[in-house]
Amino acid sequence: MRISLATAQFVTIGCLLAMTQGIHEEARHPCAFIDTVNITGSYNMGSSLNNSYVHNWTVIPRELVTAYDFIIENGIRVPAKRHLRACICKLRPCVRFCCPAGQFYDLEERSCLAAQEQLPPPPGQSHMAVQLHNGTQLDIELRSLFSVYEETPCDHMKAYTKDNTYLNWTLHENGSIIHRDYLFSKHYCFSPLLIGNSSWSWQPLACAPEKLRFVLGVREWTYAVCLLICIISMFIVLIVHLLCSDMRNSFYGVAIKSYTTCVIFGYALLAHLTLHDPANLSTAACRIIPSFALLFLVLSFYILSFIAFKLYVSFNGVVFTKPMFWLIFGPIVLIAVAWSVYVGFSYHGSRLVFGGDTCWFDPRNWSIMIYFFAPVFVACAISCFFYVLTLIRISDDPDIDAEKSFESLEKNRLKSFWKFFTYTALTWFVCVCSFAFNHYREERSHLNYAVCLCTALHGFAALYALIGKNQQIQNFLRRIEENNDEDTCENSVPMSIY
Repeated sequence: MRISLATAQFVTIGCLLAMTQGIHEEARHPCAFIDTVNITGSYNMGSSLNNSYVHNWTVIPRELVTAYDFIIENGIRVPAKRHLRACICKLRPCVRFCCPAGQFYDLEERSCLAAQEQLPPPPGQSHMAVQLHNGTQLDIELRSLFSVYEETPCDHMKAYTKDNTYLNWTLHENGSIIHRDYLFSKHYCFSPLLIGNSSWSWQPLACAPEKLRFVLGVREWTYAVCLLICIISMFIVLIVHLLCSDMRNSFYGVAIKSYTTCVIFGYALLAHLTLHDPANLSTAACRIIPSFALLFLVLSFYILSFIAFKLYVSFNGVVFTKPMFWLIFGPIVLIAVAWSVYVGFSYHGSRLVFGGDTCWFDPRNWSIMIYFFAPVFVACAISCFFYVLTLIRISDDPDIDAEKSFESLEKNRLKSFWKFFTYTALTWFVCVCSFAFNHYREERSHLNYAVCLCTALHGFAALYALIGKNQQIQNFLRRIEENNDEDTCENSVPMSIY
């Protein structure tokens, strides 16, 4: 039986990665982490035996002991409290079992389980077939030759098969596991696996990378189309505000145009990430693109906070000048840029936030709640704070003449803006609920379609609130319509001449 090329490549790559990691560690430590055991608290024999240690009745020379400030979890280096570890596998070859005696590792449940009563009991761990240096195979008591441990080096283990049949791996006297000249990785553990319903087979299980499989299906295309609908709607809002001279020359109009620009670029980048396989993107692109998407989306919410503040000070009789406007708006942009750069170079659980299995936030952890939804929540809280202050200011001053053009204009802006803000906050609240629900279930749900729908409604809300409910925009569109009607009348020919 020949091992498949894909399996051979996977095993070879796993071995090369383990060797590379081991060489890197041995530059500062006497051996790779997988070959060590924590001996903190073990007996130090002092100068009588060159400061050797005794662990499980084994004398460990001082040169094989060193302090580690990290551990390896699922193939990732994780900082840990400084502790002593000994290269126990350099003294005696190591053999690792996944589960305690009488149990087996269930590949679907990813945990150790006891065999069902109707099945034969799993084999014991005291003896195993071992191939000696002279080529003979004997059933040997393991602890006479090896250091035996019970641990799973990773959360997700897998077995190698050929045509749905387990491979015949052989344990050698030096601790290596080989099949037809292919060496198994050190990051393994033995587990009995059931063959049919009658017998068990000892199989080495290797760490399986838990990479998210890229899917470009109905959900992804629906989300991309809804993002495009919102982009088109925001583009219409941007064009109308650029054409309307009254809005174009006001600070409120500048803020709205900045907001729509941020949403357009942010949603466009999200659509790009949704439709492209992360494996086809370079490492740099997988960090730069989501960092810019985060920048535009977070900045858009803080622009809304700025607008809420601007409306509040307007009702207090404060008129913004250009220096005041840029003195407040400029730092908001700088803070958003600094935050996106910080997230782009940050680690979450010893993994880069961007640039790992996905080119966006990893849905298997809570990084998106910390680095994206938390700043959005802060921005929404600031906006609501100034909205409440504005309502209090209006209610405390009943003498405000609502017919004054300035007060009437600001009240209209306040109403249209807060209608749009409500729709925006509702859209992102659905996104948060969808993420939390999917994370809890550990799979995607049909609630993702609600996110798609709310994303499209976000664009329609901009058209409705920022254009349909804005009196200045409506007056501008009315003037355009009247001018078109006048041009039509001037170019028409009176019926009387006929």
